[in-house]
Amino acid sequence: GRSEGSVAKSLLAPPPQCDSADVGGCRALRMASASDSTAVARIFEIVDADISEVEICKAVCDGPLDWSGATTTVAHKQQNKLKLLLGALETLGPRVFLQRTLLLVGVVPQPGHFERVPSTAVRRRVAVYGGAFDPITNAHLTCAAEVVHSCCADEVWLVPCGPRPDKPNLKTPAVDRYCMCQVAVNTTFSPGFPVKVRPVECFASEAFYTYDLLCRLRDENPDVDLAFVIGTDWLQLQPGCNMRDWTSRNLAWKPGDPEDKRLIVTGDRMLQEFDFLVIKRPGYEVEATSEDPTGLKRYGPRLSWLVMPEGTTFIQGNLSSTEIRKRGSKTVRDAVGQKSLHLIEGLVPRSVLAYIRRHGFYNLMDDSIQRGNGRIAIFGGAFDPITNQHLTVAANILHSGCADEVWIVPCGPRPDARPDKQGIKANPLDRFCMCKIAVNQMFSASFRIYVSDVECFEGEPLFTYDLLCKLKDMYPAGQFAFVIGSDWLQPQADLTSWRSRNWGWKPGNPEDQQTIVTGHLLLAEFDFIVIPRPGYQVQRTEEDPTGLKRFGPRMSWLTMPEDTTFIHGNVTSAEIRKRTAMDAKVRDLGLSAVEGLVPSGVLAYICREGLYLDP
Repeated sequence: GRSEGSVAKSLLAPPPQCDSADVGGCRALRMASASDSTAVARIFEIVDADISEVEICKAVCDGPLDWSGATTTVAHKQQNKLKLLLGALETLGPRVFLQRTLLLVGVVPQPGHFERVPSTAVRRRVAVYGGAFDPITNAHLTCAAEVVHSCCADEVWLVPCGPRPDKPNLKTPAVDRYCMCQVAVNTTFSPGFPVKVRPVECFASEAFYTYDLLCRLRDENPDVDLAFVIGTDWLQLQPGCNMRDWTSRNLAWKPGDPEDKRLIVTGDRMLQEFDFLVIKRPGYEVEATSEDPTGLKRYGPRLSWLVMPEGTTFIQGNLSSTEIRKRGSKTVRDAVGQKSLHLIEGLVPRSVLAYIRRHGFYNLMDDSIQRGNGRIAIFGGAFDPITNQHLTVAANILHSGCADEVWIVPCGPRPDARPDKQGIKANPLDRFCMCKIAVNQMFSASFRIYVSDVECFEGEPLFTYDLLCKLKDMYPAGQFAFVIGSDWLQPQADLTSWRSRNWGWKPGNPEDQQTIVTGHLLLAEFDFIVIPRPGYQVQRTEEDPTGLKRFGPRMSWLTMPEDTTFIHGNVTSAEIRKRTAMDAKVRDLGLSAVEGLVPSGVLAYICREGLYLDP
């Protein structure tokens, strides 16, 4: 009958006779109280609930525990549960502890709840939220958040579909729709909020059928239970809505077989193997009967409603991607002119709005901006990850007036990385997404800094000359300049020895002929913008007052306007990786050693995807 505060006060000051488990538990409770009071409240909620020690063990313990000798009185049961929960809190930390015990809280009997996750489940339950997301909107994000708030799933995975030949209006590339989802999630939600984006269809030649998608996700993630999110608009009695008739690719089909055998019906199999989480949509009702009080059994055996906790209402609206695209249509632009650029303000996250306008998707680009024309500075690197310093350099290039645009170009795989760099840690898609998040979170849409995928998704890295030639072929109106630091121009440097791929080489030719020297062509055909780096001086002479002529004929210093200073710093990607690996040990306490060194959206991405955890 004592209050939670009274019990907590007693626990925070354990008497001398407490055993080691009690002391450890009190230490865990102090840690939780200082960093996350939610964990403390969760402990008391579980202790008071009708949940057994065995159920708690299955939810929070990594190994089996023998509770056969535990006492059975109510008082002793509560004491056993308290010790167990405090020990788990100390071992797991508040964040993981809260995630695992969410299953336990979800089965506490409450009026209005329907088919919560069983308390005996150890596996994570993931809600798969698929769609075109062309573009992702605030409504999509709200729906994903509400699935988490409902406690019907531990995580939500947004899965943008691949190309859809059956949807001719789906013209936005899958990679861009995926990146917009990543930008939205990581600039809207906190790093620990369990909504993620999955690239499973990102590079597919066409979108997956639903059963094929779920099978692929199940094969790649055997430790989770999947539930596919659908709306009641999918459960109407009209052609195409009977999920038992849904089809999949016939993997046995081969050219020459009948065309009508390309697909096979797998709807029944899908409904038997996977759960479906149904969201009520206004105007699309499902009839309940005395034999089927939920109204869902006739559609499949594993469908259940998404039900919010008692006293809360599911938040939804009528915002759609179609409405976003419509507001950028020619009809609307002809009617309102340039004002159409602002007609989606407040309907998508600001970072997504910047992404859309930067790329000109849905006709939402300022007509005065023509990407790929004029002077373009190519800022290449691994960006593993991109930092605030990288963004400052890119901004300084525009501020200096020596370029009209800056293109950040993350490199592809680098098997040739120097030993001191220890290779590239994150894969190309992760580094590309982090650059997209950074640019669209930190810069306005009219600030002409872009992220280019010209190299990062190639099977092998592009040599500098090959990269610039490729860009010149793609954008003949552009005048390209490559950005380098003065650390590249030290006495031992010889850019004339730089090499390129020998496109005439073929298997059987000498291995040492796979590359050829093209440094002289690189220096003769392209400009270089040189950024001063502290500690790397370039010697100037009377004959060469800039100090650059001996390195190449088309090199020039980045010079800031009068009365302004080039902003520099010593933040490196290597420092971010090192701190992140150190930070992984204390991140459960809500600390971060890289706060303020990378954009908040990039930090959220690093945490959400679990990057750089190893030194």
